[in-house]
Amino acid sequence: MEKEIRKILQEIGEDPEREGLRETPKRVAKMYQEVFYGLTTKPPEFKLFKSNYNGIIKKTFDCFTWCEHHLSPIELKISFGYIPDGQVTGISKIIRRIKWWCARPVIQEDLTDWIVDDFMKELKPQGVIVILKGRHFCELVRGIKTDSWTATSSLRGSFEHIQTREEFLKL
Repeated sequence: MEKEIRKILQEIGEDPEREGLRETPKRVAKMYQEVFYGLTTKPPEFKLFKSNYNGIIKKTFDCFTWCEHHLSPIELKISFGYIPDGQVTGISKIIRRIKWWCARPVIQEDLTDWIVDDFMKELKPQGVIVILKGRHFCELVRGIKTDSWTATSSLRGSFEHIQTREEFLKL
């Protein structure tokens, strides 16, 4: 990978032997291995606990993923929710699992569905919802050059009912 990054530097007109760039191919290769770990590691496992709770569990947090068309970052604001059906998972496991899905080149629309389908399959809840708001750096620094956010949502099970969806959004 370092050799290829070196070639990229040359192709854009840079001197990879310049003092500030000598270690760049090594650093970029290391960074790619770190940020794309979702492609080479197993997903974090859920720790499940029996529970009679049947309300909405909502988790919101920020994260990054990568545009598969430009390999540029996408800043994400994630709203995730589920309604358990006899078992819950540790809250930190929600974040770890979603970040694992984000650690790969994606299109936001597919990522949204992958997360919902994964949690439906693994947790077997009454329902799952995810809303992703993405700030695509490929739009920000090239092409249209605009600072905008794109929202996608996906839902399954009990969140298909408008009342449940509205309750989630109010939380």
